[in-house]
Amino acid sequence: MCFRFCFMALTLLLMPFAASAQGIVESAECQDTPYGYDARCGYALLPQDYENPGDSRVAIYFSVIHGASGEKQPDPLVYLVGGPGSSGSQLLQTSFRKYLRAFASERDIIIIDQRGTGNSSPRLYCSEVWERLNEILQSHHRDHAELMLEILTDCHQRLARAGVRFHAYHSDNNARDIVNVLLALGYEQWNLVGVSYGSRLALVMMRDYPQYIRSVILDSVYPPQADIYVDTYYHGERALRALFDACANSARCKARYPDLDVIFYRLYDRLNMTPMMASYSPPRFQTLEIEISGYRLYDWVFSWLYEVGSIQQIPQIIYDLDRGRAHNAVRLGAAYEANMTSLSLGMHYTVQCQEEYGESVYRDYASLLATHPHLSGYLRYAVEGAATLPRLCDMWLAQARPASVNDPVESDVPALLLSGNFDPITPPQYADMAGETLTTSYNFVLPHVGHGVLRSDRCAVDIAVEFINAPYSEPDNSCIADTRAIVFD
Repeated sequence: MCFRFCFMALTLLLMPFAASAQGIVESAECQDTPYGYDARCGYALLPQDYENPGDSRVAIYFSVIHGASGEKQPDPLVYLVGGPGSSGSQLLQTSFRKYLRAFASERDIIIIDQRGTGNSSPRLYCSEVWERLNEILQSHHRDHAELMLEILTDCHQRLARAGVRFHAYHSDNNARDIVNVLLALGYEQWNLVGVSYGSRLALVMMRDYPQYIRSVILDSVYPPQADIYVDTYYHGERALRALFDACANSARCKARYPDLDVIFYRLYDRLNMTPMMASYSPPRFQTLEIEISGYRLYDWVFSWLYEVGSIQQIPQIIYDLDRGRAHNAVRLGAAYEANMTSLSLGMHYTVQCQEEYGESVYRDYASLLATHPHLSGYLRYAVEGAATLPRLCDMWLAQARPASVNDPVESDVPALLLSGNFDPITPPQYADMAGETLTTSYNFVLPHVGHGVLRSDRCAVDIAVEFINAPYSEPDNSCIADTRAIVFD
């Protein structure tokens, strides 16, 4: 039995070596290449379902940005984006400009569109969300979750008719795809940089394929043992408190926006009782009438805590809304909601419902509401809240993955863990959690950023470059003490 299993596993793992000579890796025109760099792009044709490899295939799109140095290192840096459902190729230019180019002088940079995303196919995007975006933006807070559930149901049914094997879209197969692509390209070892869900994917690869991994950078760490659908509410409140404290500790912010926490929660309650209506005219669209409830405001502020640029605006926006001025809030809030169309929502919910929800998972929302009773209505508003998530995952016909996929990852692969103090969804606590079972790891918190540390702070990039050059030595982190505090508008 062991012989047969081990032989099958070895055959599938080595499949790209044999198959690449048969045309499994196909060259393609690069969709986007950073200025001044040479690139090679293409597709790797792999099983949609590794348990039934002859059934159908996925085409996994990759880009190889060649290192600038003639003496480049043989081990590339592989960029794993978040979501799940984001596209590496769509984020390439921004990510390269902000931090990936810092590694490109020494190494090739590999960007792979995970199955279901970007230029890979089949694509699990929900075009129905874009087609009904005006309805979503103009929805009443009491109807928002039901509307989203209806739209996502239509998306799921369309993807099912197209032959998507939903059970095959999960982190284990994502990791297997990436390993197969890299082996087919001829790489023997590589470094990973995983952001948000990409850090969870990197941890899966550390668990399953450590022999190929030289080092790992985990940015905004999402460990598999975390229960993100309850934790998010606690972490959102923690990040809000960090924001309020930062304002109170800034003489300028405190003078302009005193008692920011009191104003925010008072406004939250008032808008839930009497929502504010605001007109919004996005470019090339009709004028929309958008309702701002307290729940929607909370959702917007949560999202704004991701980026330093939007964090800077939150105190002013709260005070403006309290005084009846909604322009800046609705402009930023509508942009955030519209941005969901760039995410492969089919991929997102397929992965999350298999790995994070499951049929028998019990979540202690009662304890959450005992400490944060004001979130009771918000749990019914959010499409991933306590009321809607079970229905969404049941509709998705998601079968829970084995419980072991959510076990802590034990590894001695060198790892750098980076967190942002204002991050509302993958806080420093998650990096601590992941680091407990990583024997060679360095864990740093950047005090003045949110989610996505490398894109937000040059100090983090400097630490990461030093780490990847010498992963068994603790990098110098003295620049953290000199990072600039957020200057609020």
